[in-house]
Amino acid sequence: MMILKYVCYICIMKINYLFLSVLFFFSCTQYRLHQKVLKSTDPEFQYTQAVNYFTNKDYARALQIFENLLVEFKGSDKAESIYYHYIYCNYHLKDYESASFHANNFVSKFLLSSKNEEIAFLRAFCYYLDAPRQSLDQEKTYDAIEELESFIMNYPTSDSLSRINDLIFDLNRKLEKKFFDNATLYYHTGKYKSAIHAIDNYLKQFPETTFSEEISLIQLKSYFKLGKNSIEEKKEQRIKEAIFASNNFLMSFPDSDYTQEVKDIYETLKTLQNGL
Repeated sequence: MMILKYVCYICIMKINYLFLSVLFFFSCTQYRLHQKVLKSTDPEFQYTQAVNYFTNKDYARALQIFENLLVEFKGSDKAESIYYHYIYCNYHLKDYESASFHANNFVSKFLLSSKNEEIAFLRAFCYYLDAPRQSLDQEKTYDAIEELESFIMNYPTSDSLSRINDLIFDLNRKLEKKFFDNATLYYHTGKYKSAIHAIDNYLKQFPETTFSEEISLIQLKSYFKLGKNSIEEKKEQRIKEAIFASNNFLMSFPDSDYTQEVKDIYETLKTLQNGL
């Protein structure tokens, strides 16, 4: 049994060595070919090889060659194709900032190109992909929404409009959640006035938010905490505001799961008001 295991181990090692040798040979061959293409003085040969790299999804090598060819074929009938592939190389390599920059140049440079709508969509999509995660500053998210809306204005009959609208909706949902988290953070850190103002702004910016019930409850609780903990000269007015917020919540969400909690807050506020 031990001998059999040893024989199997030797066989596996030989297979692995053979595989690595073939892989190394292939890599060296590819490297030599790429160097040959880069050093070639035949632009047509370089172009053909760059397209071949692109077709085989070797975007890093394709990008390097297309970049060199941008100047070589400037003003020629291949200039558009080179720039088109160059943009997509950046996109596939996830350099969305470069891809969107050159996509904008493409549309300006080749005004009559049949690929302008496609490239304009790619530019907008790169803005979408480059938008930061929710916890970070959202300036680029606003830029992405603006770019997507610009595509709708420029190509109102595009087949991509449904996709564009989905992307805008997704970005707005991220902003909505970001604003929601910021507003609730004010409440949980005891900054009740800031929470009330932040929620007012939130509801103005997202009037159809799916978080309207939850955010309204947090605002009501902020009014309640602010009124209860206020100094005497401000307490009466703030308790009135909290009572108004309670009534408004009960009218706006008559079937809410928080109804009893809000009624309890209302009763506490009325008791506080009667004791003034």
